[in-house]
Amino acid sequence: MLQYKADFAVHSLKDLHAGFSNKLIIASIPKREKPHDVFINNINNNKINQLKSESVIGTSSIRRAIQIKTKYPSIIIKSIRGNIETRITKSKENNYAGIVLAEAGLKRLGLERKITQRLNIQSFTPAPGQGSLAIVCRKDDSDLVKILKKIEHISSRKEIEAERALIDNIGAGCTVPLGALAIINKNGNKLSLITSIYSLDGKKSIKYKEEGNAKYPIKLGTDVAKYLISKGAKEMADEWIKNVNNKDNNIIKGMIIE
Repeated sequence: MLQYKADFAVHSLKDLHAGFSNKLIIASIPKREKPHDVFINNINNNKINQLKSESVIGTSSIRRAIQIKTKYPSIIIKSIRGNIETRITKSKENNYAGIVLAEAGLKRLGLERKITQRLNIQSFTPAPGQGSLAIVCRKDDSDLVKILKKIEHISSRKEIEAERALIDNIGAGCTVPLGALAIINKNGNKLSLITSIYSLDGKKSIKYKEEGNAKYPIKLGTDVAKYLISKGAKEMADEWIKNVNNKDNNIIKGMIIE
């Protein structure tokens, strides 16, 4: 886009982190899909809580791994990479009990029939922005911005603004197991923000929910960030970032088997 070879780009918003060029703008956020994580069982219809001890679940997400291990310590987490179809195929070939994925991706591919269980938001708080798309274009292309705004979903934009304000204030990127989900009520006047963050050793977690005025989503995200920081979230995030930058990555290797 900066080279004028493309006019706009569509991203999965949870993978679009802060820090991209200030010449670009998220011009439009269409209506958000369901943000939940889901479990796909390849063997039978058992849910995660019904799995036998030492059953293997595939994921390469630190957040998903630590959420699973916190709730179900006997589960073994093994790394699995690739697009959605590749992960499903790999997990079957390697006899994994199942995998955890974002519901939105499965729905967009017409694969929602494969879902065994939609995971609880309180225990499996999704990544900030999960389920949303971001359409990015050049900030100075005002005509295109106006066109893209026509498919903007206002409630989804407010939810995302709250979630991104939270992670921006804590300084938590994709390497930090931080979950955040903002939900606007049916009347469109109240916005709640559910959050969770985990320590490096998995022994400590902070879970918090706050409600605010939907007119001020950034304020809600900032206020929740301040609360989490007062409880040690900044130190947790810094520990994760340092560990990921460490070539040994002992904690992660102990959690996710490659």
